[in-house]
Amino acid sequence: MFRLGVVSFLNALPLYATLRERADIQIIPALPARLADGLTAGTYDAALMPVVDHLRGVGDGLLGDAIVGATGRVQSVMLFSNVPIQDVKSIALDTSSHTSVALTQVTARDFYGLNPQLIHHAPDLNAMLNVADSALLIGDPALIAMQNLGDLRVYDLAGQWQKFTGLSFIFAAWAACAGLGNRDQLTQILNRARDDGKARIPEIVAAQTLPPQLSPAIVEDYLANIIDHRRTPSHGAGLEMFRRRLAKLDLL
Repeated sequence: MFRLGVVSFLNALPLYATLRERADIQIIPALPARLADGLTAGTYDAALMPVVDHLRGVGDGLLGDAIVGATGRVQSVMLFSNVPIQDVKSIALDTSSHTSVALTQVTARDFYGLNPQLIHHAPDLNAMLNVADSALLIGDPALIAMQNLGDLRVYDLAGQWQKFTGLSFIFAAWAACAGLGNRDQLTQILNRARDDGKARIPEIVAAQTLPPQLSPAIVEDYLANIIDHRRTPSHGAGLEMFRRRLAKLDLL
């Protein structure tokens, strides 16, 4: 049996939903920030891990070409702000995240020349904006917050990445644990699960209990048309660009 650590947000559903039907797969959901520790501890044979943890040397390489990524807008890795981005002095960072926290720092420091105060905070937008003039929110909470913005300014960080680099971005990818056996078999399983999941998005969404703020139509569009689930050369170039920018900022 393969034990798979998966992101507990809607954006990853097409990558593993069909694997729930297999007796030889155990699905273990977790917040993104906890997956690297589980992979290192041997809790998982593979994990849909924040890509920044892979760049920092966690795990034994990536498996296949199934990802959680974006080309342009992502709608669920968002900087919500009371001020224009060029005036940001402090950012409350969603503690659910590793990759998006690093991307926020690249965006602030490398793209806009800012050096904001960084405050790690549980993902509660109102509370975050009480302690900072802007807030990074990821995953389902960000997608929900996008449905009722009020007067907030909002910056899509995958959109910002493409604006400044021209490249796609990978937030998470399947990473192997050290000493994984049957690596090629698992890679084939994961790639096939992605293809099956993408073909069955309406069925997968219909079987999911959704937050009341998110209609099935919103989630289907998000999974089918906004989130990238297949790595392309642009994603690969984006990953290498991200590595270089993180190294430049001493964030690896």
